[in-house]
Formats: sequence, structure tokens, C-alpha cells
Amino acid sequence: MNSINTPSRIDIDAILVWLQDPNISDIHLTSSGKSSYRLNGAIIKDDKIPLLSEEHMETIIKQLFQNNIQSMDKFICDKESDFSYEWKNWISYRVNSFFERWKIGIVIRKISPNVKTLEEMMFSNLADCIKRYVLTAKKWLFLVTGPTWSWKSTSIVSMLEYINKTRNDNIMTIEDPIEYIFKSDKCIISQREVGHDTWSFKNALKSVMREDPDIIFVWEIRDTETAETVLSLAESWHLVFSTLHTWSASHTLGRFLSFFPANMQASISDRLADILLWIQSQMLVRRADVNARIGVYEFLLNTTAVKNNLKKMDFWQVDSIIEASANVWMITMQQYAKKLLWKNLINIKDVEYLFKNADNQKAQLQNQQIPLTR
Repeated sequence: MNSINTPSRIDIDAILVWLQDPNISDIHLTSSGKSSYRLNGAIIKDDKIPLLSEEHMETIIKQLFQNNIQSMDKFICDKESDFSYEWKNWISYRVNSFFERWKIGIVIRKISPNVKTLEEMMFSNLADCIKRYVLTAKKWLFLVTGPTWSWKSTSIVSMLEYINKTRNDNIMTIEDPIEYIFKSDKCIISQREVGHDTWSFKNALKSVMREDPDIIFVWEIRDTETAETVLSLAESWHLVFSTLHTWSASHTLGRFLSFFPANMQASISDRLADILLWIQSQMLVRRADVNARIGVYEFLLNTTAVKNNLKKMDFWQVDSIIEASANVWMITMQQYAKKLLWKNLINIKDVEYLFKNADNQKAQLQNQQIPLTR
């Protein structure tokens, strides 16, 4: 990649020009030293990026807030802010601003204006399975999980866009912040951003049932109240999409129950077993053939065997079920990584920890603080 050209001025337009390289995902701005960017997952400190002063940072944050005094005052009061910014040509960015050592720090993430298809993201037979057997569902819960910057929102957007083009439904989203802006096709799509269109997730989730939705996207399950509401929405004949920061299907099940006190976990596990549709866990690794990254996925379909283990809370059995269920389109991350290795799309050194972690999965689940058997 060529080094970033030194801009003739320092303002938001100059900063966002840096992000136009398709392999750069984030810019990290600071006045405490060198600013940097993330290139294919790696942090790069490029000498071509000029040092930013505190005055530069104040100018940039004011521009990002579009000189809205109230937004600026709230940021100073709260000491952090997470919001979206729309640049020219309708290009969107996710911005997080914060204070570090009494100085402003800013992270700007580029949101691709082009929707990836499922076939572009994963093996085509698995993409076809999701389209035919999952995205035609009228109800239940679909969870997409993974670490930060693992294409979780990209996966959700791809699925919702497919539904938008193939079904006649009302889609409601509750996001924090809105990243990709949908255009209604066959579906009605209403996007609500926390802090702008609603005061909180709590308020939006309370009102969504009165907005005649068929499909609901809840940005992230962060707390007990959101987890309970997501369950209730799926139980009331809605198709619900949401995300969690978990690394596998079995870890996701344990994490979901951990939102609730021990005396409720048995009943929550029963409810989850009845309404869970699919868990898609994912992460990104470097490609071996081109300068880019590629997804590694794990798919869990809620079959009878999975449901029975869920009701018994035997989560450590789930990995074995996935591994033995390729005939119903399930796959572990280890199996998916092997397929990528066979096709020479990735290097073993970038995924070898997946195979080490697999040996410890059962022990990790058994050592969780939540009870795993009744």
C-alpha cells in the first residue's frame, strides 16, 4: 500500500480522505503522539500522517458533531460519545470520541456503502442454506456473534438486504449508531438510532411491538432487560436478529443465560430452546492470496438434538453436535478453517489458536459461574 499523502490542511475532510483506501478500516486520532490506522486488522503508524495538536482535535470533533453545541456539551459532560457521521456522497462512518489523559481521542470507522452478498462472505453452499432455510423463517431468534470488527453488522446487513429484496415485510431496526442506511425495496424499513430517534434501547424496545413489525433487528444484547425483551419478541411471532460479543455457539448460549440470576436460568434456557433459530459465530483472519481478510464461521442450527441439550443446559455437548451435523449445514470454526486451509486461502499460523482453543472449550464452559445442569 502507498503511504498516506500529507494533507495541506487538517480538518475532517482531510482525515476522511485517508480512509478511502479499501484496506483501511479505522483511523485512530490523538494529540498525545502519532495517529494511526488499521490496515487489514493491523495497527499502522505511518510517518506521513502529521502530528495533531489539541487545537486540531477540537476542530475535528466539532466538525464531526456538525458544530452542534448540545452534542459537544454532552460529549464533554459524558466524557465519551458513540455516533454516526455522514460525509459527502452519502458515505457513512461510525465515530467514537473519548478523553484520554485529559485530551480528546477519536476513532473513525468506515462503513462500506456497498453491501456484501452472503456468497461473497462465505462458501456458496452455506450462503444458499441460510437463504433457503433461515431467511425464509417467519419467527424465532437469529444471533450473530464475534469480537469487535468481525463483520457482525456486515452479516446482518447482508441478510436484511436479501430479505428486503425477496419478502414483503415490515423491518424495524434499533441501532446505536446507524451504520448502513437501507432503501426500502419489497419491505418497509424503519431505522431508529438511539440518542436521535429514541432516547434509549429500553424505550425503543417497549414501543416496537406497537409498530406492526415482522422482522426486528436489535443492535446488541447488552443487559438483562434487552435479553428478556429479545426473547419475548421472538416468542410473539417475530423474526429477531441481534448480536453478542461471544466467540462460539456454546459460549453464546452460556453468555445469554449469564444475563439472568441463577434461579431464572432453567426457565430462560427452556424459552431459548423453543425460540432459537440459528447462531452464526464469526471472526476475520488474513488472507494468504491477496491483501485482505476473510471470514471464518461457525453455524449452529437449533435441531432437536441441540434443543434437548439446551433444555438440559448441557452446553459442552453443543460443539460435538455441530461437528457431527454437516448434513444439516452446521460447521465448527475449526472445520471451516480447515476448508480455507485446503483451498490455500489462509495460513495455518493465523488460525492455529482455533485448534488449541477447541481442546479447552469444554473445560471453559464447565468452569463458568452459571450452572450448566439442572
